[in-house]
Amino acid sequence: MVSKVTLTLLFVLAAATAIPQPGGGAWPAAGGWGTGGANPWIPPWVASAPWYPQWTACTTIGATCVDCNTKLVCTKVGGIQRACADPTKPYCNLGECSATPTDECAPPAAPEDIAA
Repeated sequence: MVSKVTLTLLFVLAAATAIPQPGGGAWPAAGGWGTGGANPWIPPWVASAPWYPQWTACTTIGATCVDCNTKLVCTKVGGIQRACADPTKPYCNLGECSATPTDECAPPAAPEDIAA
């Protein structure tokens, strides 16, 4: 009996979450659930936090550099940007955080190094 009640409640919960809500969702005072592919289980104030991972669309699987200090790791379901936060490996080089910068990201040479 308990299992039938549990299955019924799970079915009702699944059906209720599958139905689109007019006005943006369950929190209309907070601006709704967001737009597009936003996860309805994550409140917008959490999803927009700087520490929350931001997913992006990818065309290929693997890791690439976005800029000198950020890498983009792409999987089958999407990509996530990660900063190279390790102080011993601050540069993104060939899709990995590295201590060796690329030519574009190398710090400028000191004037005494150029003269030598």
